[in-house]
Amino acid sequence: MIMNLPSKNYSQGFTLIELLVVIAIIGILASVILVSLNTARAKARDANRSASIRELRSALELYYSDHGNYPYSLDEPFPSSLTALVPTYISKIPSDPGPTEYRYYNDTNASQYYAIRIPYETKAACFVCYGPGNDCFAGADYWGINACQ
Repeated sequence: MIMNLPSKNYSQGFTLIELLVVIAIIGILASVILVSLNTARAKARDANRSASIRELRSALELYYSDHGNYPYSLDEPFPSSLTALVPTYISKIPSDPGPTEYRYYNDTNASQYYAIRIPYETKAACFVCYGPGNDCFAGADYWGINACQ
């Protein structure tokens, strides 16, 4: 004879501990994804900065070929120092997509050289000097000009 043992009624579902573990795992994954996304956004802004500087360099070279010198400026932020380029050489002066700003510097009397400060987010700020033969002028040494582009 088979005896039926009394059965306990368990409800179907998850325990509180199981739910807390799943929520913790989802939270950790979400934070890792957000950090990666912010890094990708910063790299995209840096790529935008590099493209803007290349476009500005082309406009400055066109200006130089027409006028024989670069626009004069003494360590000014964009765009106030480069309004001579718009609209003939460039449609608009690029603005920095981040919290910092580009700087344009040219203090020589003949305006044969210029330097641009590029504030990157994912690497150190870059200082670029351009001119005939890519020689930097003495005033740019204060900035620690290097060849990053």
